[in-house]
Amino acid sequence: MRPQHLKWRGGLSVIAARSMLETLIDPVAGVPKAVEGRRWLLPLIVLCAAVSFSGVAFALRLDASPSVIAKMEQSGELAKSSERELNEEIEQAQRIALVGGVAKGVFLMPLCLLLLAVALKLAAWLVGRKLLFVHAFTVAAVAFLPIAVFHVLFGIVALKQPVVSAAMASQLLPSSLSAVVTSGGPKVSRVLAQVDFFNLWAAALVGLGLAAGTKMRAWRGVGLGLFLYVMLSAVQVGLPGLTGGGPRS
Repeated sequence: MRPQHLKWRGGLSVIAARSMLETLIDPVAGVPKAVEGRRWLLPLIVLCAAVSFSGVAFALRLDASPSVIAKMEQSGELAKSSERELNEEIEQAQRIALVGGVAKGVFLMPLCLLLLAVALKLAAWLVGRKLLFVHAFTVAAVAFLPIAVFHVLFGIVALKQPVVSAAMASQLLPSSLSAVVTSGGPKVSRVLAQVDFFNLWAAALVGLGLAAGTKMRAWRGVGLGLFLYVMLSAVQVGLPGLTGGGPRS
């Protein structure tokens, strides 16, 4: 019985993996299958692993000395600190970055999916459609797969660098118009940052998932997904502290 049980579980894993890949390669067909099959677990695991990987990769190459020195200089502590104390502060900052990178993947990402699922449930209710919470959570998990792709690529790029700084985080893997159009003020830059390839990809998957979960037409679902992203982007542009490119922030 045990070999048959393992074979059954292995078959389910293969199906889940194929479904996840199909959502990225052929989302029009793959996303509805994932939502109807409630296949949220593997995308969630992949997202958490990808975000943790990118955080750890960045922390391993991080030189925290510029940010630590600037912070201590601003507070007036630099002049009173010895070289040993300065080195301890730098090492502490790098340890915090390492732990924070893991924590972002393990704890923050599931919370983000939960909040997005609640928001999708509310959005479906506002347009007069019924959306089961398990379907909403599956949509959220599937929609964050492009974000997982971003973090895998980001981690690889970070590991290829001899050293990185906190200021380089937004420059390692540019994917928005802000990397192309450098003229304009800070507000223009924040607007351009929202026109991000991975975030728009995720918004389109949200729309396809909503269409599958609420039985609306695909084009209407995609329109709703993009509208929700525009609303989120408007908040981020209006509040500078929330900038960073939507779901990746």
